[in-house]
Amino acid sequence: MKSVKVNTVVKLYTLILLAESDRHGYELMKTLEDLLGAPVGPSQVYPFLRKLESLGLLVSKKMGSREKKVYSLTPEGREFVKELLQKSLTVLQAAVKVIGREKVCLP
Repeated sequence: MKSVKVNTVVKLYTLILLAESDRHGYELMKTLEDLLGAPVGPSQVYPFLRKLESLGLLVSKKMGSREKKVYSLTPEGREFVKELLQKSLTVLQAAVKVIGREKVCLP
C-alpha cells in the first residue's frame, strides 16, 4: 500500500467522497463541512489531494468554463480506498463489541 497517512476524519471522508464520484476541491470542502458540522479549510483538503495525486492514487483535470480542477481516483486509488475501508471496518466491528449491538443502529 502506498505511504499515505489517513489520520483524520477529513482525510477518510475525502477518500470516501472521491470513491462515490469525481469532485472538485471546493465541492469536497463544502460536502465535508455539511457531513462533519464544522468548518473545513483548503489547508485540510488540498495538500492531501496533491499527495494522493503525486502517488498516482488520484488524477485531476480542468473542466468547465472556469476550468475547475476535478479530482478522480485512479484504479490504484480505488483499491487503496477499498483496503483502507476494510481495515476501518475491522476497527468498527471491535467498537460495536465494546458498545454493544443494541446501541448501534445498523440498517
